[in-house]
Amino acid sequence: MKKTLIVAVIGALAAGAMVGGASIALAQADVIKARQDNRKETAATMRAIKGVIDAKGDVKTVVPMAAKLKTLELAFDKMFPAGSDKGAETAALPTVWSDSAGFLAASKAADASYDKLAVAAGSGDLAAVGAAFGDTGKACGACHTTFRAKPKT
Repeated sequence: MKKTLIVAVIGALAAGAMVGGASIALAQADVIKARQDNRKETAATMRAIKGVIDAKGDVKTVVPMAAKLKTLELAFDKMFPAGSDKGAETAALPTVWSDSAGFLAASKAADASYDKLAVAAGSGDLAAVGAAFGDTGKACGACHTTFRAKPKT
C-alpha cells in the first residue's frame, strides 16, 4: 500500500513538473512571438516613413508614425525576461541578457532617435526628416549589430 502511494505521488509530481515546464516554455514562446510581432510592426512603420520621404510627401504625417515607433520601443525593451532566449526560435543574441545595460542603452538611443524624427517631421522640413530618418536607421542598426543574430540566408 505504501509503495503504491509513493509511486502515485511521484507520478503526480512528475506530471505536474511536465505541465509546469510546458507552461514556462509556452510563456517564453509567447514573449518571443510578442517581440517578433513588435519588430515586424516597427519595420512596417519604418517602411511607411521611407515611403513618405521617397514620395516627397507631407512629412508632418510622420509625426504619429514616430510616436508609434516610440511606443513600440518602450514595450520592446521589457520583452526579454530571463529564460526567454529559449522556447521558440529567436534572433536575440545572448548579449541581450549578458549585457542588459548595453541593450537598454541601445534601446534608449533608438527611442531618442524617434523623438528627433518626430521633431523633424513636425517642422515640415523634408531634408530634416530624411536626416533624422537616417539617424534612426543607424540607431536601429547599432542594436542589431550587437544584440540580434544575422538573418539566415
